Amino acid sequence: MKCMKRTATTALILFFFLLLSQTGQAQSTGGVKGIVSDSLTGERLSLVNIYIPSQGLGAATDANGFFFIGNIPAGKHTFRITLIGYGMVTREFEILPGKIVTLDLELTPSVLEMDVVETTAERRIRYDTEISTQPISAAEISVVPKAVEADLFRTIAVLPGVVSTSDVSSKFYVRGGGGDQNLIILDGMTIYNPFHALGIFSIFDADAIKEAEILKGGFPAQWGNRLSSVINIRTREGNKNRFSGKLNMSQVSGKALLEGPTPWDGSWMVSVRKSFFDEVLQSFVEQETPFDFYDVIGRVNVATGESGRLSVHTLLSGDVIRPGSDFDPEYLWNNAAYGMSWFQVLENKYLLETTFSFSNFIGELRPRSNTQITPRLSEVNDVYFNGSVTYFRDNGDQYGAGFMFRLPEYHYSFVNSANFRRDEVRKNSETGIWFKYKIKQFRPFSLELGVRSDIFSVLSPNSADAFEPRIGFAWDISPKFAFKLSYARVHQRVITITNEDDVVSLFETWIPVPEDEPSQQADHYIIGVDGDIPAVPGLNFNLQAYYKDLSNLIDYNRDKVDADDPDFTRADGESYGFEAFIEERHPRYYGLLSYSLSYTERSIGDFTYNPRYDRRHSINIIAGWKPAAGWDINVRWEYGSGLPFSQIIGFYDRLRFNGLFDGGGYIGESGEPYTMLGPKNTGRLPSYHRMDVSVSKAFDFEYVRLVAEASVLNVYDRNNMFYYDRTTGERIDMLPILPTVNLRVEF
Repeated sequence: MKCMKRTATTALILFFFLLLSQTGQAQSTGGVKGIVSDSLTGERLSLVNIYIPSQGLGAATDANGFFFIGNIPAGKHTFRITLIGYGMVTREFEILPGKIVTLDLELTPSVLEMDVVETTAERRIRYDTEISTQPISAAEISVVPKAVEADLFRTIAVLPGVVSTSDVSSKFYVRGGGGDQNLIILDGMTIYNPFHALGIFSIFDADAIKEAEILKGGFPAQWGNRLSSVINIRTREGNKNRFSGKLNMSQVSGKALLEGPTPWDGSWMVSVRKSFFDEVLQSFVEQETPFDFYDVIGRVNVATGESGRLSVHTLLSGDVIRPGSDFDPEYLWNNAAYGMSWFQVLENKYLLETTFSFSNFIGELRPRSNTQITPRLSEVNDVYFNGSVTYFRDNGDQYGAGFMFRLPEYHYSFVNSANFRRDEVRKNSETGIWFKYKIKQFRPFSLELGVRSDIFSVLSPNSADAFEPRIGFAWDISPKFAFKLSYARVHQRVITITNEDDVVSLFETWIPVPEDEPSQQADHYIIGVDGDIPAVPGLNFNLQAYYKDLSNLIDYNRDKVDADDPDFTRADGESYGFEAFIEERHPRYYGLLSYSLSYTERSIGDFTYNPRYDRRHSINIIAGWKPAAGWDINVRWEYGSGLPFSQIIGFYDRLRFNGLFDGGGYIGESGEPYTMLGPKNTGRLPSYHRMDVSVSKAFDFEYVRLVAEASVLNVYDRNNMFYYDRTTGERIDMLPILPTVNLRVEF
C-alpha cells in the first residue's frame, strides 16, 4: 500500500509536468452552456449527458440542470443529449470562436423508463476528474427491492466499498470509516441524524429525492469536515406546469407527495410520511417495540432571471420508541432543518451558488422507572453558510473558489463509565476557504488542483489542520477507456460518543473535538480505470484500488477504570482495498455487479484490532427486467463475509458499589451478572447472504396511474447471524423471510 502511495504521487507529478510542457497548435475554439428541463413538468434535469460524438467531448448537467462544455473547435457540431427515462435528442449547433454560447434544451419522458443505451464515454463525463463519485437517480433507487420502504441508504449499500452490518439498520460505513465520518447534506442543509428509529431506514422519502451524489474518497476542494464520505442529496423541484401528486400506502406507513406551479415562474413540492402500522416494523426488527415516526420534506422555487433560481427548503422528522412497560426506557429523536439556496449564471461565464441553512437535532433517552439507566441528551444547533463562484473559459478550463462558515452548538448530557455526569454546552466555529483549478485544454488529459483551509486553524496550535491539498487526474486513453488518480487530505472536528462494542447503538451523542486537540485526519490515495466492454452495448466497468491513512482518531477508552482516566483515547488506522463495479443499461433490462475486497485496522498504542464493520468480501448483484408494458421485476442477491465480534469467555458477578455514597453500604451487595469478553473482535461471524425479489404492475387510466408492488425479502429464508446475546449467550439471527405489499396512486 505504501508503494501504491508513492507510485500515485510520482505519476501525478510526471503527468502534471507533461501537461505544462504541451503547447499544442493554436486553434480557434469556443464553448457552450445551458439548462436542460423536462418538457412536461418544467423541472430541471440532472445527470443529462450532452455529448459531441465527433469530438469525444461532453458534459453532464448538475442538480440545477446546468452544463458547460469548452475547448470545442469552432463550427457546426451534432450534439447527442441522453438521459435514462427520456427520449434521445440530437441537435446541430454552431460554436463561435472565442465565445460561450447558450443552448437550453427540453427532454420528453419516454414510454420505457430506460430508453437509452449510453456508452461509458457519455457516462464518464459526469465526473471527469472525480474517481470515487457515484450518482444515484430516483430510477436507480426504485430498482433495488424494497426493505419495507424504498430507501436511498439501502441503495447506497449496494455500491462497492460500502458496508452495512445488519438487515435491521440502514446505517452504513464507507471504506473503513466510522458511521460519524459520513457527511449527510440535503439541499445544502447538514443532517446530523438521518435515520428513523433503530436506523430501519432513512428520513428521506425516496419519492421526494431527485438525485444523490455519493463521494467515497478523493473529495474535490469544496467538500470537507468528514473523513470518509459525502452524501449530497437533492430533492425534486416540483411540477412547474400543473398540479400533480402521489399517494402511497404500505404495511408500515402512509405518505403523500404533492407538487405544482407558483405564480413566480417557479414550483413547489411537499412530501409527508407517517407511520400507522408498527406490527410489520416489529417483525422487521424482531422486537416488541412500539414505533412512531413521521417526516416532512418541502421546497419552493422562484425564478431569478433567465437561468437563476431561488429555493427555500425544509426537513422535519420525529421518532418515538415508547415501550408498554415503564421499566423500559423511552427514546425520542427530532430533526428540524431550514435552508435557502440561490443559483445564478452571469454573463455566460460565471456560475454563482450560495446556501444558508439552520439545522437542529435533539435526541433523548428517558429512563422512566428504570433506575439502572441514566438519562441522556444530545442536541445540535447548526448555522451554516456557503458561497461559491465558478469561472468557465472557452478552452474548457474552470476556476472555482468558495467561502463557508459554520457555527455549531453542541449540548450533551450523559453519565460516563466512571458514573460521573457530564452536562455541557460547547460552541464551535468553522470558517473555510477553498480554491480549485480544473485544466481541460490539454486533451486527452484533465487535471484538477485544489486546496481547502480552515482560517481559524492557521492561528491555532494545530495549524497543520489548515492545509488540505486535493488532486484529481484523468487520462482518456481512448473513447472507451480512462485512467484516473486522486489524492485528498481531509480533517474532522466532530464525533459521536458510541461504544464500538455495542451491537445495536440506539443512542449517539455528538460532541466537538476539544480546541487544544488536533483534528482527526485522513489521507486518501486512489487509482482506477473505467471503460466499455465493446461486445455488449451499454455494459461498462469501473475498477479502483484505494488506501486511506487515518490518524488522530478519537476512540472509546475500553481500559477506563476510575474517574482520572480519560473517556476517550487516540487511535490511528488504515483501510485499503480493491473495488469492481459492472453495470448494464438497456431499454428492457438492467444489471449491476459490485465486488469489494477491503482491510481495515485500528491501533491504540501497541494494540491493533479490526473494527466491527471490517468486512473482507462483499458482493451485490441486481437484475431488473421489463417483460411487458407496465411490468417490473427486480432481484437482488447479496453476499458478505463474516464480520468481527468479541467472543464471550465467561460470566461473573460484578459489584456496583451503589451504597457507597448513600449510606447503605456495599458489604452485603450480591452483585450483578456481567459478561467477560475475550480479545477485541478476534472472532468472525458466519458469512451472510440473502436474496430479495420485487414485482410491480402499473395500470394506466385517463388521469390516474395505479401501481401495485409486492416484495419478498430473504426469499430462501437464510438464517443470517446477527450477534450473540451477551447476557445469555443465545444466538440472535437477522431478518427471516418477510413479504410486503405497496400500493401507489399517481395523478
